[in-house]
Amino acid sequence: MTEAPATLSRPRFRFLCALLFCTGMTSLIFQIIWLRGFSIILGSTIYSMACVVTVFMLGLALGSLAMSRLLKNGQRLAASPLAAYGTVELLVGLSSLLVTWTLFTHQNFYLSLSGSPNSPLLSRVAAQFSVCLGLIGIPTALMGMTLPLLSQLVVDRRQVSALYGVNTIGAATGSIISSFVLIYYLGCIRAGAVATAINAVIFAVALASNRFFPPVPQSATEEPAPSPSNTPEGRMLSRPLMLALALFSGFVALSCEITWTRFLSLCFGNRIYVTSITLAIILLFMGQAARMSSAMLRGTTPLWRILLYACSLTVISFAAALLLERSAFQPTQPGLVVAFILLMVVFPATTLGLIFPLTLAARPAGVTNGASWVGLVYGMNTLASLMGSLASGYVLINFIGSNGLIAFNSVLLLIALAGLAYGFRPQFRLTDHALGGVAVLAFLAIIAPRSLQVPPVVDADKAVVRSEDAHGIFSVVRVDDKRLRVLNNRTDLVYLYGEASTQYVQETQAFLPILYAPKLDKVLNIGLGYGITAGAFSRVSEVSSIDAVEIVPALVDHTKLFSPGNHDYFSNPRVRIHVTDGRHFLATTPDRYDIISINVTDPYLPGTSSFYSREFYELARSRMTPGGVLAQHIFGPDMAALYHGIHEVFPYVKGIPSYGNGMTVIASMEPLQPRQRDLFMQHYDEGRALLGTIGIKDGMAGFERLVAMGDESLKELSSRAPEFENSDDMPVLEFRRLPGQVGLFHSNN
Repeated sequence: MTEAPATLSRPRFRFLCALLFCTGMTSLIFQIIWLRGFSIILGSTIYSMACVVTVFMLGLALGSLAMSRLLKNGQRLAASPLAAYGTVELLVGLSSLLVTWTLFTHQNFYLSLSGSPNSPLLSRVAAQFSVCLGLIGIPTALMGMTLPLLSQLVVDRRQVSALYGVNTIGAATGSIISSFVLIYYLGCIRAGAVATAINAVIFAVALASNRFFPPVPQSATEEPAPSPSNTPEGRMLSRPLMLALALFSGFVALSCEITWTRFLSLCFGNRIYVTSITLAIILLFMGQAARMSSAMLRGTTPLWRILLYACSLTVISFAAALLLERSAFQPTQPGLVVAFILLMVVFPATTLGLIFPLTLAARPAGVTNGASWVGLVYGMNTLASLMGSLASGYVLINFIGSNGLIAFNSVLLLIALAGLAYGFRPQFRLTDHALGGVAVLAFLAIIAPRSLQVPPVVDADKAVVRSEDAHGIFSVVRVDDKRLRVLNNRTDLVYLYGEASTQYVQETQAFLPILYAPKLDKVLNIGLGYGITAGAFSRVSEVSSIDAVEIVPALVDHTKLFSPGNHDYFSNPRVRIHVTDGRHFLATTPDRYDIISINVTDPYLPGTSSFYSREFYELARSRMTPGGVLAQHIFGPDMAALYHGIHEVFPYVKGIPSYGNGMTVIASMEPLQPRQRDLFMQHYDEGRALLGTIGIKDGMAGFERLVAMGDESLKELSSRAPEFENSDDMPVLEFRRLPGQVGLFHSNN
């Protein structure tokens, strides 16, 4: 057999880059699809989504570590590495497509395994983790095997880091393609089928090209250490220190990614496209950094000095960004927003992105199998990334917030900087001392003082409440003496509290279904908000029990701010409050309800759009008692499609006008008759006792006039053909291109 050259030829190397680019792209396409599918099964909460990301990364790590062991001890994979890589890619595609299909076609089965929202946290997390691991454990482990397999074909360590960079850039591309093209035009299952087809092409091309890529001889993998082991550089390249560096870079990068994601959403907006763009930006510049590291290894700058500059410049960039934080989140000058993004995200993602590829490309003394070393380092880095994501997303951000996380990671970088300064002090130049000193001063003067501050999404002088947790930055702002505005990050959770129209809409979302429901024993209110709707239900003494569900904990924590508008529902023994995802609660509860009232903020937002899908209405129908009534607020440019979506599942629909651009509609499987009219007339002063406080002075007579107006509006909506059908597999609303360019980003604020 002809011995392979020590450095892979440029055409062959580019061929491998193209394969790994496609590998990264399809992996991220599947991850984006799975995040949406699991949001339905596990709930669209921060912790449920963190569970999915954790299992995804765990699978990558285990696959990489397993391949490291296989490459070290086995010879069969080394005999035909490209064919083995192609086979793994085919298995990735087939297993991932099976997972995607079952996520969207067997939801009820997986919901039965995911645990009740009312069960203890530990058992609920264990159930969710088990469901995720059982579904995506195998395909993600296979994904983690691909880079170590292909690294068998290269000896030059610079090419290894470049391969990793191209794979990461492919992942960034997959993030964009999945949201802007595949899911938007094809839906989730067919998007997964396209990704699988790409994996099948990779398999065919790899198999056909295998004979052109003979395995690297064992002797070629025994690359000598770049520096003698008794020099500082040689000690730096020792096996334990390089593994520690892989762990360090993985933890810090994913911990920073938690804050980068939040900051970019504050700058860009609240649509699903922002998530994809954010992920793409982070991956793109980290991938580009990996490609840069390949060029750096060709130079004479020692590895320790590159790491020194990466750590120092990252801290300095964080400090400069925090100086612009207030201006960036109160955008009056777009240039400042761009500068903030460059300093807080782009530049640090690039500098931190240098650390791991340099580690990946290094060959400590004694390493005789380069591909096995790549698998080990990649697996350890991914495990550390997992720990950084869990520690920061579950724990640290709840206690120290986004700015605190920046400070925490800056401390870790300064510790690494101190270690470099101590280990290589004889070789330090004046510029090295100066740069390290500037980083320390930047931390002490800027980062540390701001670490305890909540990022200023709103004007602090007008804020009644400003707090931060894993769910976002929660703000209550005083608009004037009577009105409050409530935001989570930059999303208005509800219309202004204290506005007459807000009180009218949210109370009628209780009174309208009460009027038409056959029984009033059990009520479910999804989207608690201010608590006005739950409070209105509690005003009717004939309602026996009210389950109120809210996904944002801070709204429940500060519910007393919205009294007396919410009629102090929180002190009413008939009301039970549940802080969880409303759809998941409805899917897993054993109860059946006479009324299900849904009051979510916006049909176009991630998470809330699933309350307008065909599958959700079928779920609600299955959880209603005979003759039960569903109530929901619809508004916006797609009202006709929203109405038809409800009407396809529920044959009987009525409604009343609400706000200036919407309706409160009720729907049932049985003809809607005002069965509780006598109750309003006899027990509540002809309805005036309930309706008078929201501006309907003549009680039931005025309310019935509103219903007649609603009947006319519904006739008009029914005459308009819907532009689309919204389903879990084809989530048109969530990916809808709203009129105007800003519609891709901001929706309701």
